[in-house]
Amino acid sequence: MKASGGESTWKFWAPPAIVIGLVMFVVPLWIHFPLLDPDEGLHAAIAQEMVDRGDWVTPRFLGEPFLDKPILYFWAQAVSLKLFGFNEAAVRLPGLMFGLFGAVTTGLLAWRLCEASTGWIAGMLYATTILPTALAQAASHDVALIPWINLALLLLWESQGGAKGDSPLLPERPEGCCAQKGTVSFSAACIVGTGFFVGLLMLTKGLAGVAAVGIAYGGYRLITRRIGFVLVVQGAVVLAVAALVAAPWYIALENQNPGYLHYYFVDRHLLGVATESQPHGNQPWWYYLPLLIGGGLPWIGYLPPLLRRKESRSPIGEETAPPHSDPSPVPFLWCWLIGWLIFLTLAQSKLATYLWPAFPAVAILAAASWSRFFAGDGGNSLLAPLGEAARRAFARTFVWSSWSGPIVLPAAVLVLQMLLEERFTWPVWAATAVVAAAAPLPLIPWRAGRPRAALVAAAFSMAAQFMIVMTLILPQAALRYTARDLAEHLNHRQRMPQRLLVVEERIGSVVFYLRADLRAGLEADRLSRLSLENPIELSPGDAVAVPRRKLEKAVETLGLEGVPFESAEKYCVFDK
Repeated sequence: MKASGGESTWKFWAPPAIVIGLVMFVVPLWIHFPLLDPDEGLHAAIAQEMVDRGDWVTPRFLGEPFLDKPILYFWAQAVSLKLFGFNEAAVRLPGLMFGLFGAVTTGLLAWRLCEASTGWIAGMLYATTILPTALAQAASHDVALIPWINLALLLLWESQGGAKGDSPLLPERPEGCCAQKGTVSFSAACIVGTGFFVGLLMLTKGLAGVAAVGIAYGGYRLITRRIGFVLVVQGAVVLAVAALVAAPWYIALENQNPGYLHYYFVDRHLLGVATESQPHGNQPWWYYLPLLIGGGLPWIGYLPPLLRRKESRSPIGEETAPPHSDPSPVPFLWCWLIGWLIFLTLAQSKLATYLWPAFPAVAILAAASWSRFFAGDGGNSLLAPLGEAARRAFARTFVWSSWSGPIVLPAAVLVLQMLLEERFTWPVWAATAVVAAAAPLPLIPWRAGRPRAALVAAAFSMAAQFMIVMTLILPQAALRYTARDLAEHLNHRQRMPQRLLVVEERIGSVVFYLRADLRAGLEADRLSRLSLENPIELSPGDAVAVPRRKLEKAVETLGLEGVPFESAEKYCVFDK
């Protein structure tokens, strides 16, 4: 292990990995842009109401129980708001920290599966993969799934080696350690720990995270024909411990809201998978394929070289693997990635965030591919080197991805400008051009025969592109997806109308930005969304907030001709 996990590995990989982690998950806390509707504003308002009411059992929005999501992420947001105040940074802090924790645990899992350098690389790759990094910037419950899934799978992987003696894939434990690898007590502790993290998964997203762990590890044990009575017992223990962790909150919520368990586990879970009854149904079967490929850029392109050569039974190579070596982690990772993709494809309810648990597997497989490339380049590695055909494919991928930067980033900004119907300023385009022009720079160390430096440069290039989007584009685009202006208008008026109807937009961010005295006692019958497809009759004392882009249609549909209105930036507020 000294060659791959020693001081030189730490000195080379740790500094860039730490810098990238800070850039992707800490620096955004200082980038100010309003809360985005529908999800971010809604979740923030629910956590805010939890703090206001002091009710830490039932999440509520405008006084009504919100039963679509479990409690753990709301708890994290509520604690952040209580500690740091009702502001955007406090709302986003839990999601960004879970995103950082997801990158760290992805690296930890890769280290334990393979070697230390692969762990550092995997953490860096996960942090710079497009979809998980983008989704982590806005508050979403799914971000909290990743660290618990990673840690549960890590403990399950280690538990299977507990009865076979020390594995050369694991770093040596210090002498005198109370739980030596290879003991029954160590394996049992891993299973109990797995149950604890599965319980946290249930508190985060119900059975979704449980399914991800079961599909990844269960599928791997199935294809390797290692299904037996012991595995069944271990699974029963995991579920029992998970129930002890999660059941108290679920029971408490059921007591406060009778029928919740049936609604959440039958209507939302079972029927959501088996039928198109949920809001996210009616998507084509191939929905996740472009999301996986596009969202996995730029690193998913390094997975195919792993398939160009048959894997040995041990990831350290057939010629050097000792008889008691653990099986290769590569089939396990493929089971994780492909199994989750198949499960989501078969499910009737489809949403981009559901794919999130697949990306740690993508990052670790890509990191393993890079490590095997280094092994064939004369580097110190316990991983078997890529074959010649795979190395050529790998090199082509790096060259083409580097040269695509000057095209992809400006094209993406142009598409965003068209979709958002915004006109980005010349500083945005100038900064985009500079960063895009720098995208091929990793080819300099690559041509000089320094592939490790080229990988670091490519990761930094992705981080630079990310910062352009976060600092120059997102704050401008966010104004289209927030109701902060409307809330500030109401705060200035110092009163709420008898009933406020917001046309065709969600209202989470309105509630969050309202002054405490205006939102106190505010209920759903006084603030709601109004659809122009199903208009309702307006009453005296009502106010209607209409986005300017919907103004002509709303005035005609709702009969607002001649009704006085006030301007609230992107809204017109009509008072009946």
